[in-house]
Amino acid sequence: TNVRSTANAYWKPWLKATSVSVGKDVGGSCLVPVIRFAEPDKNTSKPVINRRFGRPDGHSFFFAGIWRPWTGDRGTKAKPNVGQHHLFSFLTTEPNNLVKLIHEKAMPVILTTQDDIERWLAAPVEEALKLQRPAPDDL
Repeated sequence: TNVRSTANAYWKPWLKATSVSVGKDVGGSCLVPVIRFAEPDKNTSKPVINRRFGRPDGHSFFFAGIWRPWTGDRGTKAKPNVGQHHLFSFLTTEPNNLVKLIHEKAMPVILTTQDDIERWLAAPVEEALKLQRPAPDDL
């Protein structure tokens, strides 16, 4: 899933946890490695076509992710899987001008530099959330 509002009560407590807490199973920030992502093209009719976005150089990048523990049933009636699970999401933000042409609602928060990655994983939440901004159009 994605997190558009960091004020959402469901994810807000996990934003305060740090990546250092991961071993304690308390949740917090994480990285989602990607090469490309897709958005449904609002300009196409049925069937809607997904447009893929990636770096021009083909290198990987990261989404700013959040994870949290959750206890419950993630299985089917035939094969219930009741217990402790990890739920993952990634932050989204307003789209940049390129993505907005295809999907006007949001785009993932993209991290490409070592500084941004370290900031997302280790900085105080107020500082880390400053990364929730559109990627440059030429990225």
